[in-house]
Amino acid sequence: MNTPKINQLVLYRDILNDPAIESAHQIWLYQDENQYSQIEDQYYCLQSLLLNQKTSMSWKEYVGELIASNENMFSLLSEKGLEKQPILKIAEQDIHIISEIYHYDWSKIEKKFSVESSVFSLNNISDQDVCSILEHKTGIEAVYSLKQYYKLKGCGMFRKYAAFKWNDSTGLTGIDCYDSISFDDLTGYEPQKKTLCENTEFFIKGLKANNVLLYGDKGTGKSSSVKAVLNEYKDKKLKMIEITKEQFYRFPDIINIVKDRGYKFIIYIDDLSFEEFETDYKHFKAVLEGGLEIRPQNVAVYVTSNRRNIIKETWKDQMEASNDMHISDSMQEKISLADRFGITLTYSSPNKNLYLRMVLDLAKKEELDVSEDILYEEALKWEMRYHGRSGRSARQFIDYMISKQNYNKHWSE
Repeated sequence: MNTPKINQLVLYRDILNDPAIESAHQIWLYQDENQYSQIEDQYYCLQSLLLNQKTSMSWKEYVGELIASNENMFSLLSEKGLEKQPILKIAEQDIHIISEIYHYDWSKIEKKFSVESSVFSLNNISDQDVCSILEHKTGIEAVYSLKQYYKLKGCGMFRKYAAFKWNDSTGLTGIDCYDSISFDDLTGYEPQKKTLCENTEFFIKGLKANNVLLYGDKGTGKSSSVKAVLNEYKDKKLKMIEITKEQFYRFPDIINIVKDRGYKFIIYIDDLSFEEFETDYKHFKAVLEGGLEIRPQNVAVYVTSNRRNIIKETWKDQMEASNDMHISDSMQEKISLADRFGITLTYSSPNKNLYLRMVLDLAKKEELDVSEDILYEEALKWEMRYHGRSGRSARQFIDYMISKQNYNKHWSE
């Protein structure tokens, strides 16, 4: 079999820097039995090829993953649903070479090193769409199929992750495991959830959407509602980036990374508040609206806070009224941050009936074997003894009851 001409790659040229591709190229160049001994360390080359076996990938799966993840002009344009004919022609040439890499005949190497064919053949498909394209399609048909793949799933790290955080050392970092809570797990607050979903629907469809402030009592489901948004819409190319109050000065850096991508991004800040002596809120106001640089259409900001105006207000504000001829201006300065959010959703502590409904819903989902009367009685004792009525308190109570039930069933003897 002819050696793939990988040095002629254009759009996908950076895969030449991949250790496995680089080592494979060396093996291909010296595969002739008379020349193969010229490789100084044949086994090192093979080791590079086998490193991907740690993730149970075959050679074909590895190549498929490289192509699915690769960020280049073709994949990035396709991600946004755009098309440029000259790029498509170059992509066709590249995919022809990639297909040769993907289908390479490793039989000589298998025989020389006594390697099982499963190392190089297609086993469990890690990225079925791309492997299927490379396995069965060629020419312009493969180009358009790959273009559609990128449009639906994207490329690079945004294809792999739905949730991100900002790391001051490494920048934007994908989150492997995040809260899987859904709106079905949240009892009550139906108007708030409906408004939040409606605004998010507008956002992902490219319509005008507002920044959202969710404020209210502790443990009422503000943060859970935002997390539920991600789980509800992550399959529609919605991504979420969580930053802390101390990191919002990185907002311009994040914007530069995401503004030209084919996704919608929610920047999420949990439990945001400023003390009366802090002035950083002024910078945050400019970031939301008012600065010279506008917020891209594919970015929205969702914030939770225990304070309606985010900035702490004290009696001192009122006492200074007599000394400030423009007290109205001073107060407006403090409340104007909250006004930057087009939508404000209020989460108040639940009344007794809603609290008990939360408890009952959670008990049913967890299949807790307790009568309703006992459940209600113990739940009311719990909220009086500990943190009052809230969704969080209901969750903590149910967790306690589950552990108690399991303990009595297995360890009480």
